[in-house]
Amino acid sequence: MHLSIVWPHQSSVFLRQKAGDRSRAMGWRIACFFPSLTRNRGQSPRDGVKPIPSYKRFKGTLFEQVDSSIDFIMSKLVRAVGTRSQGSTAPVEYEIPPPVVAEVIVNAIAHRDYASSAATQIYLFADRFEVWNPGELPAGLTPDSLRSQHPSLPRNPLIAESMFLAHYIEKVGTGTLDVIAGCQYAELPEPEFFQDGSQFVVRVWRDWLTDSYLDSLGLSDRQRKAVMHVKQTGRIANAEFQVLAGVTRKTAARDLDALVDVGVFVRHGEKRGTYYALGRMK
Repeated sequence: MHLSIVWPHQSSVFLRQKAGDRSRAMGWRIACFFPSLTRNRGQSPRDGVKPIPSYKRFKGTLFEQVDSSIDFIMSKLVRAVGTRSQGSTAPVEYEIPPPVVAEVIVNAIAHRDYASSAATQIYLFADRFEVWNPGELPAGLTPDSLRSQHPSLPRNPLIAESMFLAHYIEKVGTGTLDVIAGCQYAELPEPEFFQDGSQFVVRVWRDWLTDSYLDSLGLSDRQRKAVMHVKQTGRIANAEFQVLAGVTRKTAARDLDALVDVGVFVRHGEKRGTYYALGRMK
């Protein structure tokens, strides 16, 4: 049996069965799309800020849409390439582990409400990755319960089965736990799960320096500018910070050294070659 889900004009969903197709895992095809947005601002999707031009719509099979959206997000994340000291190929590490990104997107497709005219939306901000998905958690599940062992209650069991048979889902009922474990491995804050109106939201932080944590440190506006600059570029030197904040060399050094003292920055190099990068989560 082949099941096509057609979403004309984003207004309704029609299911059409076709006999004669024995493939269960790869016989699914979805013609609806979910847009993928990327923004370099820190606002939430409902703050009314227009997205930057990196706006994508993905069509094709269900698996093609998942693959394309994962590739799109991974291409925007910061990555570090190691050395070949331990093998023939250099290891690559992303700020968010690829399995975490994949799990969040696959879960969204398996659990979304296909009766809704809303699209699944993927956002990439300077400090976080979010997926906004039409629908609510099944009865008996809460956002807090997703942080512990819980039953698998897919909204779309046939789609979930196809994703499982195609090895996009390795084990049912462990998706959110895998996301949490992946974030812990990458020394990132725990992901957030919450309901916002008719949308279920998963938020994954790109680094451990969240807004709430920075607030707790009582940083100045200048220091916050320095943190945001390093998040976007990977480093900052005293001369760069002088221009960015409009301060003297002495003031820049004092601000940057204070960020080192609280563990936000790590100092590298000496004298004129000194620069600052993000520290690791304590």
